[in-house]
Amino acid sequence: MGNENHGDVEQLVQAGSIGQVHLHQRAPVALRAEELQPGQRGFVDREAERAELDAAVQRSGDYPACVLVTGPRGAGKTALVRQWMHESPQVFEHRVYLDLRDREASEREVVSHCLHAFGLDVPASADAAQGRFRSFTREHDVALVLDNVVEPRTFLPLLPGSAGGLLVLVARRQRPELAVEGVVPLGVRRLDPESGVALLRTGAGERVDAEPEQARRLVELCGGLPIALRITAGRLAKRPGWPLARIVAELEGARRLEKFTEDGVPVVLEAFDQVLAELPAEQRELYRLLGHVPGPTFAPEAVAALAASDAEDALHDLHEANLLERTDRDEYRFHDLVRLHAERLRGEDDGALRRLVDWYRMRGAYADRAVLEPDRLRIGQDDALLTEPNPFDHDAAREWLERERVNLVHVLAAAAEREWDRAVISLCDGPLWTLHQQHKHYADVVPALELGIAAAERCGDLVAESRLRTLRTQLLLELRDFDAAQRSGERARALAEEAGHRRVLASALEFLGKVRSALEDWDGALALLARSREINLELGKFRAVALQEYLMGRALVGRGEPRSGLEVLDTAMARLRDFPNDRRTPDRVRVVAARAHQALGRHAEAVAELRVAETGIRARGASHDLAEPLELLADSLARTGDEAAAREALAEAVRILEAEHHPDASRLRARLG
Repeated sequence: MGNENHGDVEQLVQAGSIGQVHLHQRAPVALRAEELQPGQRGFVDREAERAELDAAVQRSGDYPACVLVTGPRGAGKTALVRQWMHESPQVFEHRVYLDLRDREASEREVVSHCLHAFGLDVPASADAAQGRFRSFTREHDVALVLDNVVEPRTFLPLLPGSAGGLLVLVARRQRPELAVEGVVPLGVRRLDPESGVALLRTGAGERVDAEPEQARRLVELCGGLPIALRITAGRLAKRPGWPLARIVAELEGARRLEKFTEDGVPVVLEAFDQVLAELPAEQRELYRLLGHVPGPTFAPEAVAALAASDAEDALHDLHEANLLERTDRDEYRFHDLVRLHAERLRGEDDGALRRLVDWYRMRGAYADRAVLEPDRLRIGQDDALLTEPNPFDHDAAREWLERERVNLVHVLAAAAEREWDRAVISLCDGPLWTLHQQHKHYADVVPALELGIAAAERCGDLVAESRLRTLRTQLLLELRDFDAAQRSGERARALAEEAGHRRVLASALEFLGKVRSALEDWDGALALLARSREINLELGKFRAVALQEYLMGRALVGRGEPRSGLEVLDTAMARLRDFPNDRRTPDRVRVVAARAHQALGRHAEAVAELRVAETGIRARGASHDLAEPLELLADSLARTGDEAAAREALAEAVRILEAEHHPDASRLRARLG
């Protein structure tokens, strides 16, 4: 027997003679896995999201944490996770990263990658490999980051076993149902303006500070989307001589999505195309229809009208795909750049938009009748649309009008662009005017009425044109443009006389009377109001008669005849008892009665009337109507010695008028000192 070796071996012990033999095998030592890239210089914002990641790890307690980070392509999901890992006080023995690249990867593939990263052998059996993964992660704090995951649920069994373990899944699609399995959802939001400007500064440097308005406009045009901002910052870096205004002009032009290119590829546009291509046909079709929506938000019931079907499930799916954002009112909206993408695909068919306009017209008509007196003068010709019981009570209708205000303005503008004149007239005379009676949104209502007047002129509707010019007279009067108000009122009267519509004529005369009162032409005002009152008496419109008597009482008080004014106001109040749904006019009568009492030196009676009016106005939520009684209340409270309460009332009146940009705000502010 020889003691020779022939051939290659990895380990060999040769000895002539040995006694006892003890074999000691050392377990393989795992490597420290550190696969995640470090944080980046110039990373901006995301404080809120990083705080949520911190909280998710901390509240997991004795259990490992699992976080699902979602957002549209280019939102900065991976950068957020990488930066948080770099800065987090949480210590992980191993940090493993794997990009699945939006493909259907298997659990076995991820386990094998992890074991290799730990420096461990990968067993041939899938069960054995997973068992080794579990054993190792139970003994070591492991952070596993899986990027661009298609189906997050597939990888939940790979949650590391130790209490200090963490699984981060990064995906485009939200999966809120996974919350029941302990997954913490984290949506990546668009960058705020300040953070967007900071990102631009990485490419534009001092030009950002030299052109701050243009920088903020660039952030708007990029929709706060990090990928669009990075591309724009890169363009600025390559063109140091370009002012920001030049890039702004390019992005404000047509086909903005095609401007966000890298190596000649429109990456933002292609990202949206890819997400849409992965959706079922029903969701793609709804997305296309949503490109017709003119307003910034859309409720499920409005979308149902647009699509002519129940679309709530499809809306929910588009939201989960991060093509839509959801508001805290359970409405939906587009990200700015996604809206541009949907508009590219909407086509030329206006049928969907027409359905949406008609839905707003109908709902607006219901809301108008729930808030204001059902019998008030209306020229919208909407009665035939109202075939069901009114879905609103007063408060619900007022809330709906305020919530939908901006959408109503956009819908009206879209209808005007297509010359759907009857819808334009209806929206002006109904919901927008009713809303104006509650809160004064002059920037919305003034241009809307101009569109309504143009629509009435196009279709030759003299009655509608007269009525809308009458409402315009009221707006101009409130804005203290008395000359324009006088011209508008006279034109409204002439049109009503030409049309031979006596009720509309009575309204035009009434509003002209208001203008004459504002100019302190008390005799002229009383003559116009008396004629209006006479017409409405003949027509049997006794609520309108009460309105004219209220205005006549106001004119009499202004002319220095407070006792006569009180007599007429008492008559008006008696008539209004037959109209319990009119909650506004009695409060207005009380305010004028308070003026009369003040003129007579009876400030205690004035305070009593004003307090009742104040209570009623607050109950109706009509903030603008509070300004006048609060100012009068301040006068009478000061006269009765309650200076503190007087100042408080005047300060509130100032806040109301300043919020509405009303011209009287500066006058009252001067009184406060």
